[in-house]
Amino acid sequence: MSVYFPHTDSDIEQMLAFVGVPDTDALYSEVAPELKCGKLSLAPGLSESEVIARLKALAAENKTYNSVMRGGGAYRHYIPEIVNETASKSSFLTAYTPYQAEMAQGVLQAIFEYQTYIARITGMEVANASMYSAANAAAEACLQSFKPGFKILIAASIRPDTMAVLRTYLDGKNIEYEVLAAENGILEPETLVKSLSPKVCAVYAEQPAYSGGILDLKALTEAAHRVGAKFIAGGNPLAYALLPSPGEAGADIAVGDVQPFGLPTAFGGPYAGYYATTKAGVRKMPGRIVGETTDRLGRRAFVLTLQPREQHIKRERALSNICSNQALCALRASVYLAAMGGKGLRRVAENCYKAAHFALKEFEEAGLKRVYEADFFNEFVTLCPGKSDKIEKALAENGILSGLKLDGDTMLWAFTELNGAMDITLAARIMKEVI
Repeated sequence: MSVYFPHTDSDIEQMLAFVGVPDTDALYSEVAPELKCGKLSLAPGLSESEVIARLKALAAENKTYNSVMRGGGAYRHYIPEIVNETASKSSFLTAYTPYQAEMAQGVLQAIFEYQTYIARITGMEVANASMYSAANAAAEACLQSFKPGFKILIAASIRPDTMAVLRTYLDGKNIEYEVLAAENGILEPETLVKSLSPKVCAVYAEQPAYSGGILDLKALTEAAHRVGAKFIAGGNPLAYALLPSPGEAGADIAVGDVQPFGLPTAFGGPYAGYYATTKAGVRKMPGRIVGETTDRLGRRAFVLTLQPREQHIKRERALSNICSNQALCALRASVYLAAMGGKGLRRVAENCYKAAHFALKEFEEAGLKRVYEADFFNEFVTLCPGKSDKIEKALAENGILSGLKLDGDTMLWAFTELNGAMDITLAARIMKEVI
């Protein structure tokens, strides 16, 4: 039987007669009334030139900033032009999941290189072909680490979007979890030890914390392992160019987002989560893995492997419903890392660290107070009672996007290699006038 698409009222009547219902209301009788939107009141269509003019008018309303001091999970870094040039090639831009290895060696190799970079940066033994986002990767890591009758411990110092996704995943599966307090903006080892017991199967924390503070990953990991629990390290992968990686700290799983590696802050996305683990955990890792092999002539070749755990093959017995990957975003990360190299990446991380610490000094002299005393990577939180709104407005009037307003009058500030000393000094002078 051929597939039939109705176009006219007569076509619709024929379709309804074919399925045996009198009208469209009867066709959707199983749908609850509160879920039906009723008749849509749509404006008449516009011509192509009218649409273009309308879009240009809307785009003109966007405000651009000369300097950005906001992060919280999305960071504005310099992106080498080779990243955009390579990712714009049609062979990469339009490619879907590379099931046919003989037709997609270039895409497969790009993903393979991405996996290699992530494994090296995180210090883990194996990485998958990317996830949707950091929050999605964190939730999957917790699910794969869960054991019936046990509970998961989560640091309160993680990103709010990650916390929201974790609650959705864990509540939906009736998995017990406990959120641990964040003294000084981070999860302290002493706090974790107090909550650990033989009934804890996993611990999740992020490096750096949402407040920007640096955690003692090694101490946290060792504490979790003493009771037989797995330690899952989330976080900004750029920080591992300066700080001990999850692998060096002994973590079991490392997750996060590669947005700092060649992905722009483009109105909220897209992102690409990374997931890396040890060889012992590879069979429980969600998503896919590209493997290296040789063809019948002995030449280096790549194949999509380790995917039978997914739902499109194992159906209801699958361990995860993740059955796609962020290939184009992962490609951008691969090209960025290849262009920067190890020394370049470390230099970027050093510049982020120095810019943030210089900014804190300038901001404190301007009258802001630092909220947490823990050392930080490229973000920190300040307090200025009754002045946060005025600070944000004054900076915006001078082309500077301020830190992110949190609870009360606290603000989370972020700095990268694109924040120069002159921009920071100007921001401090403006804030001093406001205060």
